[in-house]
Amino acid sequence: MKIYKLPGSTIFIFIIIFSQAGLAADLVRDIKFISLDSLLNIPVSTASKYEQKTNEAPAAVTIITSDDIERYGYQTLDEIIMSIRSFYITNDRNYSYVGVRGFGRPTDYNNRILLLLNGHTLNDNVFTGALIGTELGLDINSIEHIEVVRGPGSVIYGTGAMLAVINIITKDGDYIDGMNFSAGIGSYGKKQTNFSFGRKIGNGFKFSISGLWGDIKGQDLYFKEYNYPDNNYGIAQNLDWDKFSGVMSKISFNNFTVQGMYTDREKGIPTGSWETNFNDPKTKSRDARKFIELKYSRNIGMDKYLMFRTYYDGYDFEETYPYDVMAFDKVNAHWTGQEIQFRWDLLTNFRLIAGMEYQDHQKADYTFWDENVTFFKGNFPYHLFSLYAQNEYQFKDNLSFTLGIRNDSNNLSGSSVSPRFGIIYTPSKDCTFKLLYGQAFRTPNIYEKYYQEEEYHKINPLLKPEKIKTSEFIFEKRLTKRIFGILSFYEYSMKDLIDWTIDPSDSLFLYKNLSKVRTQGIEMELNLRLDSGFRGYLNASYQDARNNSNDDRLTNSPIYIIKCGFTNSLAKFLNTGLEFIYEYERITVYRTKSEPYLLTNIHFSTPRLFNCLKLSLQVRNIFDKKYALPGGYEHYSDMITQNGRNFTFTSGIKF
Repeated sequence: MKIYKLPGSTIFIFIIIFSQAGLAADLVRDIKFISLDSLLNIPVSTASKYEQKTNEAPAAVTIITSDDIERYGYQTLDEIIMSIRSFYITNDRNYSYVGVRGFGRPTDYNNRILLLLNGHTLNDNVFTGALIGTELGLDINSIEHIEVVRGPGSVIYGTGAMLAVINIITKDGDYIDGMNFSAGIGSYGKKQTNFSFGRKIGNGFKFSISGLWGDIKGQDLYFKEYNYPDNNYGIAQNLDWDKFSGVMSKISFNNFTVQGMYTDREKGIPTGSWETNFNDPKTKSRDARKFIELKYSRNIGMDKYLMFRTYYDGYDFEETYPYDVMAFDKVNAHWTGQEIQFRWDLLTNFRLIAGMEYQDHQKADYTFWDENVTFFKGNFPYHLFSLYAQNEYQFKDNLSFTLGIRNDSNNLSGSSVSPRFGIIYTPSKDCTFKLLYGQAFRTPNIYEKYYQEEEYHKINPLLKPEKIKTSEFIFEKRLTKRIFGILSFYEYSMKDLIDWTIDPSDSLFLYKNLSKVRTQGIEMELNLRLDSGFRGYLNASYQDARNNSNDDRLTNSPIYIIKCGFTNSLAKFLNTGLEFIYEYERITVYRTKSEPYLLTNIHFSTPRLFNCLKLSLQVRNIFDKKYALPGGYEHYSDMITQNGRNFTFTSGIKF
């Protein structure tokens, strides 16, 4: 085995020590200890819009706690998602994309998952995408836990919740209880600062605010497809830079909660995408996202609950394309919405939840132009009205039924109905069986349906929503007092999948409902948590996703994924987290194949020294594995190089 000088030899020694560390080593109690009992009893609200234990939720649920985030040293949401079973990440040096259960369409901007912040949808209203990397602009240390719900969620959330719903729950003011500030440096010229402040004041008033600022100089990247003298011999120089910032705040008092967020990210694009001039420093993109929400919720007596919320959202996007002349595109969008929800426990064993939501998308403006001509300019305001209902019937103490339905009416795309059905059987307190069925949809977004450009691209007003049907069987078992296991079998089919294609009648590009997809998969996971503080996870996924028309494997879809992680205390003043991520080959849009890869990540952190100072070192891809992942149709390269060994050193102080 090759031992790298820095940080390889040191890391290798630490790995040996780690593997020999006694499982009963004292945990440095600075990191909040969450036992298996506590983890399984964390209430989750994402699956049904009311709090349940994970074994009661009609879905396959994963919870990532702030403890997990700190132990493994995650820096961004996409790093967290990489550890979750059946999820995988693609980065095209501009955005990070999520694949779930074998489905990860290149350049779909994550529009088949729904991303929430404390229950508020973060997907935009033009591309309907979700930002999950540095572009999210969220202080990772402000997260209390993350709820990941696999499968269709349209019965509760409407369009876009096809494959999964990810809900980020942030810390309240009393949880933070003071001021935290951290500063970090890292590979590729990385500089970043984070802060959070929170207090509980008086009788029930809680306030928290958090934010971050970051600047990454990036690295020079080589693309063999551009290896010509006029293209700097395929080297994109000083183009991988990334500048990002964001602030988020939450205030709660009695029955009222106000939360808001503003983020801004600008990124250099080194890949020569969309046939732009390669190695041109003007190529860049910018995303800015904002929202504010007021929510009122209260219990009415012992058996009723009422919630009302109103919100305002905005999204801005800009991208610069250097051709023979400079070209630009821009999105300016804002919308408002209201939701009212009523929950009623009609009987001791019968719960009904009903709600309605209205969204008014006053502006969904997209423009594409160059220095001489405006190719496309359009504003497509629309409104959405939704009604949903779900009931949970506890037929016996150990047997429950869930039935839900939702209707969404969109004045641009018509109506869609989403049903859900689930049976949950708990023969003992340590064992649960779930049998689930659900449907979901995705309305074609503004860009897909209405973008047109003379002699190149045309609209398709007949574009229909994509639809998915999912069946799943889940077995959850507490194997011992400290080990919890999950086994899941699922099958889903998608129809009317929206693809970019050429109309042979006029040779113009357009989006059409072309494909049908079927997928079968198996997932398993073991979660170990010892009283000593040692913990670990092992998960594996098999997913066979194929196109119905020709039985070909889907692009950007690994068949096998295996992940493993351990954390423990090496010594009284050092905590360590170690992760392994193995992924099988993926097929690119050009039908070539990526190589399988194994990544090893490690994280070291101290407790709070002198009750205030904390140090940490994260090293990802410690053995400097060279690997590349599929790009999209906009890239001349079939695969995009991913990061080699890189580190982030952070020091933090608490006041």
